[in-house]
Amino acid sequence: MAAHGTSHDQHEPRPARATTSNDPALPRSPPHERTTARMTQPARRRWPRVLAATLSGAIVAVTLAGVGVNAMMGRLQDNITAVDVSDQLGNTPGGTDGAIAVDEAGNYEPLTVLLMGSDSRTGKDNRGYGKASEFGGARSDTTILLHVSADRKSAIAVSIPRDTLITLPTCKSDGKSVGGYEGKFNAAFDLAGPGCTIKAVEEMSGLNIDNFMMVDFGGFKRIVDAIGGVEICLKEDVNDEKSGLKLSKGKHTVEGEEALAFVRARKTLGDGSDTSRIRRQQAFISSLTRKVLSSGTLLNPATLVSLLDAATQSLTADPQLANIDTLRELALSMKDLRPSDIAFVTAPWKPAGDGANVLINAKKAAPLWEAIKLDSTWPPAQADDQPLLKTEPSQIYVDVLNGTATKGKAKKVAKELREAGYRVVEVGSTPGKDVFAQTVVQYDPKWDVSAKTLVFAAGAQGESIPKHGQRMTLIIGEDFTSIKDVTISSIASDQTADLNTADETYCAA
Repeated sequence: MAAHGTSHDQHEPRPARATTSNDPALPRSPPHERTTARMTQPARRRWPRVLAATLSGAIVAVTLAGVGVNAMMGRLQDNITAVDVSDQLGNTPGGTDGAIAVDEAGNYEPLTVLLMGSDSRTGKDNRGYGKASEFGGARSDTTILLHVSADRKSAIAVSIPRDTLITLPTCKSDGKSVGGYEGKFNAAFDLAGPGCTIKAVEEMSGLNIDNFMMVDFGGFKRIVDAIGGVEICLKEDVNDEKSGLKLSKGKHTVEGEEALAFVRARKTLGDGSDTSRIRRQQAFISSLTRKVLSSGTLLNPATLVSLLDAATQSLTADPQLANIDTLRELALSMKDLRPSDIAFVTAPWKPAGDGANVLINAKKAAPLWEAIKLDSTWPPAQADDQPLLKTEPSQIYVDVLNGTATKGKAKKVAKELREAGYRVVEVGSTPGKDVFAQTVVQYDPKWDVSAKTLVFAAGAQGESIPKHGQRMTLIIGEDFTSIKDVTISSIASDQTADLNTADETYCAA
């Protein structure tokens, strides 16, 4: 049997995240019991992922519809700001062929883009969010590493928590070396602009970043307004004095200031952490992506023109992506990418121990960085359409009951289970020797992650029974064939617990 890896059920509380826990090594009760310019202080900000959706949907649609494209190109090009950060990196972002076809057959290279923004309060569109003198220098308040596969069939968007403690890279600012000490990840932008943030992510992940894009407060609002607002959902009423967000629970369509307040609010939503806010922001951009790629947007020339103008006015990028023709080709290459093909995930982290900050969990993040490096899907695809399984058979305790008319069936299946590594405790028949048409696994919802392994292996239907205890019950039905081999993912459950795709609707806490 090919089974390897580790397992984590998702129920032990973890600070500021989805809950998870390890399966105990042994049952808690005895077996018999059932229980182009250099930018030094950019005035750019939040929600760069807007651009991926906008440029891959809107530019494509305008191009295909022929809506005054030639007349628009000059204006759109003039809107974009180019910034060369090669002096920070020793290499030039945009030096690969990821954004353009590399041969006559139209094949591409993978593309890795750092999407970021600064929390600068300078500029007329950003003055309403506090005085620049009160907040100091600009910082990268939102940072997402976007990887688009070479075949353009999938994309991974990795959010990096702003409160991550790192050793800041050594960067150049006004001809002087800065950094090289411990600080928050988002301070790299304050030190030396986008190039220093790129360097921080490259050192953190071991990846080479091809390009970057940035957007600011005003740009975010213009993009949302251009498509007529974005639908959001709240589980509870919210009245956040700091951001100005005041909404009742349920669904709302938000625009402008209200949309910005939704993605900025922190202390009064969820658990008040930055990672909780990241989840809400991912839900927002998923909704925005669906809106941009909807027929109501793509087939409306006026909306598309407004959207393109708003997006490019807000865009600061490396010299390669600051070219409208390159962006157009990139967008065309992504025209078949569906919302369900775009995976959002937060870089695996662990508490820093100070009650406020986090650290990147290097061991758990390694498979994610490797998947990007190898241009693989995330989470990794499983063989034979197997779901992502996280619990070893050796960690599963099970009673086996015969629910068929065949004598000795339970003993035979119990032998198969033991040979596959499962911990069989008791073997018998169903009460009253009832016959079951379908094989069933009964389990306690506290061990739902473990149950997935047995349900798949037995080809069974799962039945969640509160207070059933750690030991599961496998009732052999007439449809049973054999115990299938399983491959246990080496990816820990908390690395995929917050995984969502752009086609999913999420209601914020």
